[in-house]
Amino acid sequence: MAELSDITIGIKTVLSRMWDAVPDTGTRLNRDGIAELLRFRKSIPPIVMISHLHALFPSDPTFIERELQHVAEEGLVRKMVVNQNAGDMVIESKDYFRILHDMRQSDKVSNIETLDKFEDLLKSKPAVTRLAKEDLAEASITEEEGIRDLLNIGFLVLSGIPGVYLISIPNVGSFLKLAFRTRKWVVNMLGKTKWKEMLEKVVHERWDANVKTHWREFRGITFEWVMMEVKGGGWCEPFGTPGGRGWKLTGKKE
Repeated sequence: MAELSDITIGIKTVLSRMWDAVPDTGTRLNRDGIAELLRFRKSIPPIVMISHLHALFPSDPTFIERELQHVAEEGLVRKMVVNQNAGDMVIESKDYFRILHDMRQSDKVSNIETLDKFEDLLKSKPAVTRLAKEDLAEASITEEEGIRDLLNIGFLVLSGIPGVYLISIPNVGSFLKLAFRTRKWVVNMLGKTKWKEMLEKVVHERWDANVKTHWREFRGITFEWVMMEVKGGGWCEPFGTPGGRGWKLTGKKE
């Protein structure tokens, strides 16, 4: 059995493999474009898709869910389910609360005490992914002021169920959009072939050749990060061939 810390180590591993270093030449971006790319990267919270963790621990499909529950209850990580179609995400709690603390400097918060109350509420419910209006009211976070602020900043999102909110984090939408677009690129690339499969080296070559999209739209995300996500999420699976590893579609729909 892996140690409890393996989940947090897995998070750090995925984050360390997320971005390609920006080269001095070859990105087809000017100085302003590179500055904007770096600002975008800095704005993305250090979250990972749980599908990435499944790719890191493929031998036991139930391991991730079991261990995530343990480390969440211990207050080490925060699990988020912002969009049912996008997949679950996770962030180390220390990073989540650091971002929450940093938001005290934002002019989007009408009352700093709201953030303090929200932090105390989350720490009292370390494993939950959603909060009812009654939970927030018990923490003295009112709908008129506190809930509105948390929605505007991005620490809560609407769930589609009246009076229920999903726990989130600012700029998660940009992260999910990036994950969706890069995943779609791989799925579409394999889908164009007769047998819905391709050698990894060919996929990688086409990824690298797609310079403008790679840096302008995908922000220099690594090929490895994308393939981990499509594997762990069940959209694609690897297989062996005499010519090297191949990838094929599983038939899972977006």
